[in-house]
This record gives sequence, C-alpha cells and structure tokens, in this order.
Amino acid sequence: MITQPSYCLFCETELKGRSDKQFCTPHCKSLYHNRKPNSDEAYIRGINQQIRKNRSALRTACPLGKATVSKNFLKKLGMDFKYLTHSWKSNGGNLYYFCYDYGYMQVDDPNKVLIIQQQQYMDK
Repeated sequence: MITQPSYCLFCETELKGRSDKQFCTPHCKSLYHNRKPNSDEAYIRGINQQIRKNRSALRTACPLGKATVSKNFLKKLGMDFKYLTHSWKSNGGNLYYFCYDYGYMQVDDPNKVLIIQQQQYMDK
C-alpha cells in the first residue's frame, strides 16, 4: 500500500517517520502553536492588561498607602472599575475591591473612593 507523503504543518517540509507525525521538529511545533490566533487568549490578555492598568492608576493616586480621590481622576489614569482581582470585607463591614495589592472602597461622596494598599492582616 502506497501512502501519500505528509508535510510539516509549519514549514511544509516532507515528514519522515510515523504516519501521524505533524511537525518535522519541536521548534516547528512551537512556532505553529504560538502563531495560531486564539481569541480566548486575546480576551484574557486584554482583561489582565486592564487590571494592571487599574493597579497602576490606584498606585499613582495613592503613593503613601491611603488616600481619598475622585473617580474621574482614576478614570483619566485609565481605571475601569469593572475589573478587579478580589474583594475584602473589613470587620466594620466595609467592602474593598482590589487590583492585586491596591484596593478602593466607596465613601459617602459617590464621586470619590478611598484607596488603600493591602496589609498583612487582610490575608486572614
């Protein structure tokens, strides 16, 4: 029985060896899979990029560990309040939203938030 020659999915070199082989080298396999567009990965990368931007905005607005700032100021720094990494509820019942190690809490003024840097006691 004569079989059709198969070719590497990346560089199109004729393959020798197993009949189900798809790539001529591990390097071609890696290049092929890294080149392939993946919409799920792009979506996740976009969210992670926004969370990093949120952390940067919080850090910029709060260099000393605690500050009350305008939401509009944070938005100008690139903050998008939809994206965060986790939340934490204090013993007093205040809910903080975090982007890694910087968090914020809504204060009485709906246009402002209190920014804090995460402390060790919050890990418990």
